[in-house]
Order: sequence, then C-alpha cells, then structure tokens
Amino acid sequence: MQTWFQTRSQFAKGTIVAGVFVVAGSVVAGGFQVVAAFIPVIWGDDKSDAQPTPSSSASVSSGPSSSAGTNSSPRPEETPPTQSPSPTAPASYQLAYDQQPISLGLDSDDRTVVDFDVPSTRRYSDAEWEALKAEAEETGAPMMPDLSYNNSIWGNVQLLNGRNAAELSTKDAPTTGEQCARHAQVGGFSQAQMWGTDGPPHLPVGTVLCIVTDKGNIVRAEVTRHVGTDPGDPPRQIEFKATMWSTT
Repeated sequence: MQTWFQTRSQFAKGTIVAGVFVVAGSVVAGGFQVVAAFIPVIWGDDKSDAQPTPSSSASVSSGPSSSAGTNSSPRPEETPPTQSPSPTAPASYQLAYDQQPISLGLDSDDRTVVDFDVPSTRRYSDAEWEALKAEAEETGAPMMPDLSYNNSIWGNVQLLNGRNAAELSTKDAPTTGEQCARHAQVGGFSQAQMWGTDGPPHLPVGTVLCIVTDKGNIVRAEVTRHVGTDPGDPPRQIEFKATMWSTT
C-alpha cells in the first residue's frame, strides 16, 4: 500500500489525502450525533423540570403589547366630555315699593337729599353736609343719600358717589327691575343743572332715572312735576314717583 501510494503523482497524493480527511471528518461527526442522541437516555428526560422558552412570536400573539398594557389614557370614545362652566345666574328682583311720591326741595343754600333705600328725604345746611362728608371719609362708610338738590341759583341735582344711574325719556324708559338694572349699570348720568342761561331746565317732566343705590337696589324714579318754575330760576321743588326692586 505504501509503495502504491509513493508511485502516485503529487496531485493524486493530495487528492487521496483530502479524501481521507473528508471521510474521517464524516465519521467523527457521525459519532458526535450518535453520542448526542444517547445523552437524554443516559441522563434521563424529565419533562416536568423543563421550562419551555416562549418564542418571540408566541409572546406577541399570546397577549396585549407592553405599550397597550401601560397606557392608562382612555380611548377616544371614553374621554369624558368637557363641561362648560355654568353661566352666572341672573339676579332676580323683588318689588319693594311702587309709585312712591318723593320730593326734592330747594331753599336758599340748604341741600335736600333723598335716600331711595328707605325711602326718605332730609334737608341739610351747608355746615351739616360738610360734617357728614367728613365723617364718611373718616370711617370709610358710604353716605346714605342717593340724590341731592342744592344751589338756589343753578339748581344742581347730583348723584352721590358709589351709585350708577341712567337718564332716559318716558318712551325709552324700562318698566321692570331687570331692564332698569341693565340701563343703570351702564350709567351715563351723574348730575344735571336745572336752570341757567343756556336754555330750559334739564330733567324735564317725564324724565326717568334708573338708579343702582349703594345697597344694590334698583330704582326707577320718574319726574312728575316741577314746582315754582319762575323764569330764570330753578324749580323750588322736583317731584318724583319712585319704584324700587330689591335683589334676592
């Protein structure tokens, strides 16, 4: 055998050697397969201890994804509807008195005032009025009157601070507390000069004042009469009929 191998060419020798290694490798590989097949038999096959490893595909199909499990946001159809803030309930007004006659008088330098919340009128001298104003400024409490009438030359009707009022004609004037409150809240009236060199008196008969008092009540005061209207002089007295609504 050795002589036969030595008589072969170099190429033939290489081919023969390579073939031998291939055959030997196949034999060795086959031996390993046989040994691997017998290992479970030798060591035993305890299926109860085996823990199958789930494949990636099984883990995906067997349950919801991790992102779905951790997302606590509600689905679109479960999103609670946005609730609009409740609108502020409009104030309701209760009639306190109706068509109450009230008069503002004018005499020399005295001042006449009306408090619609009571209702009542009162006359003050200039000294008394200044003392009342000083007391209100010191205590911070509002003065009680709503309208004042003074100055025998010009006849000034003035709305006191902290009130709102609107001046309206009879045809435009409202008749309910709600309507009068809307007009008064936008304001516009602060004072009127009843007589002067520039024409006829302001606040003629039929004028309606819608007033918000310092206590929040709503007053509709209609001028019904001017008393003592001498030419060139303001009325000595202005008469009203007043209706008041209180807020509830």
